[in-house]
Amino acid sequence: MKTVMDRRAFLGLSATGALVAGAGLAGCAPRQGRQQDAAASDEEDAAGASDGGAQEAIPRVEGSSTKECDVCVVGAGAAGLMAALKLAEAGKSVIVVEKAPSASMSNFAMCGGPAACETKLQEQEGETVTLDTLFGYMYDFSRASVNGALLRNCLAGTSEALNAMIDLGMPMSLWPDVYGNGFRARHYLESEGEERVAPLVEAIEAAGGEFLYSTGGEKVLVEDGAVRGVQTDAGIDVLAPNVVVCTGGFLGGEDLQRQVFNTPVFSLGNSLSDGTGIKMVLDAGGALDRNFAVLGNECGAVAAATTGSPFTEDWHNVNEHYGYWLFGGLYTDTAGERFINEEEIAQFPLAIGGEALLRAGKAYVVMDSEYYEAVKGEGIYAYLGQPESWVSGSEADYYKTTPENAETHLQQAVDEGWAFKADTVAELAEKFSLDALEATVERYNGFCDAGEDGDFGKSAPFLKPVKSAPFYIFEYVPSAWGTNGGVKVDSHLRAMDADNNPIPGLYVAGVDQGSAYCVPYYTNPGASVGLALGSGVYVAQEILGA
Repeated sequence: MKTVMDRRAFLGLSATGALVAGAGLAGCAPRQGRQQDAAASDEEDAAGASDGGAQEAIPRVEGSSTKECDVCVVGAGAAGLMAALKLAEAGKSVIVVEKAPSASMSNFAMCGGPAACETKLQEQEGETVTLDTLFGYMYDFSRASVNGALLRNCLAGTSEALNAMIDLGMPMSLWPDVYGNGFRARHYLESEGEERVAPLVEAIEAAGGEFLYSTGGEKVLVEDGAVRGVQTDAGIDVLAPNVVVCTGGFLGGEDLQRQVFNTPVFSLGNSLSDGTGIKMVLDAGGALDRNFAVLGNECGAVAAATTGSPFTEDWHNVNEHYGYWLFGGLYTDTAGERFINEEEIAQFPLAIGGEALLRAGKAYVVMDSEYYEAVKGEGIYAYLGQPESWVSGSEADYYKTTPENAETHLQQAVDEGWAFKADTVAELAEKFSLDALEATVERYNGFCDAGEDGDFGKSAPFLKPVKSAPFYIFEYVPSAWGTNGGVKVDSHLRAMDADNNPIPGLYVAGVDQGSAYCVPYYTNPGASVGLALGSGVYVAQEILGA
């Protein structure tokens, strides 16, 4: 039996997760050091900055060439492709600057599919989801922590985005309501990689749009207080009065991760998205918004010792014990204390699971031999009694399967230093310096005996004691398919400066903007890429109407 489903199909949870196409996930840990950062710093020193932090001028690089257009789009992911399509079809000259050698290397090229409303596919299946329905759910979930007007504007754009993709013949299906949200918003994209993005790229080029591949944006050109274009790392200045930055977040940028999360995040997605786009806007006078989140790993977690891809080619875990993060047992932080209702991580691994692991920095799953052997034998879903309260459990084959290589993988984990087996809880505590672990286990066992979690309210089916030797422990670190959060924008996707004034001509779309994404990540599947596509439509409308 397989232990991990296809990550795109699993529960319909996927939103913007992806791999760097053609290279798999090999070497996807956050990159150390940034030559671009150093170069940018040197250039800023040479140019000088205004009192408000924005560039007064950008010195031309000797020997650089120029291209001119109406709009320069930086990044060929969901937001960038959709913005370029709508602008080019409307007659605007558009140049798309993309760091990768193809548009097929974005998270959009490999994600499961977007949440959208009022699309042709929903209408055909009699499952129309209104804008009011989708907006109401997401705005309520955000607890008004986002720019509500912007959220609605981006969601309104999802209809046009998905209908355009349908008209281009991109195959998709409407996903079931796995989470019990009360609506079917997620459109599962049935192609991937080059096959997925090709229709959009071809349509953009047919409408006159131009792509500059293997060309990364370095600086937003600002002269005399006005956006003038983009300086690239390929010796080309793209001159344009309108710039749309949408480079896919900062999954590959450990410096930004440490700044906003206080911990690095293991990259499961496109590590080329290293935060350069966000830094470009900040350097041009923009400001960060407050909401930063990750799309956690719904296939489990990873260990600090993980190198390369944590998955095989068919999306099985390289080590089956990564999946134990999802089972809702006993979890502790680095002090050995519980920090969350573990059931919530099993229910919502992308949203709540990702946030919980970020906050902990490292987390530990503790279990006894009864639990461990049950997972090996009947599987976690059966062991817990197939609880009706476990929304996703009944839908997920992941929870019904058992490890094929438990003994081998356990020894591998022990050898790598992120797992341990011992005769006492005290030994587990000593191994990972978890001072409070023994007291935590004793208290937790009391809740299990009583059938009621007096600390976090975990439901009875998930309360399994840690009593039978030998005992097991597994250490996990944050991992994610993508990031949410970045530049503060207004309801028109214009970058805002530190004084909350829009920067004329400078727009930020997709996950580089932080004003439509909340913490934790939305619990309706496909929310991130849906908002990205919708923001691409909306930013095009704003530029066309300006």
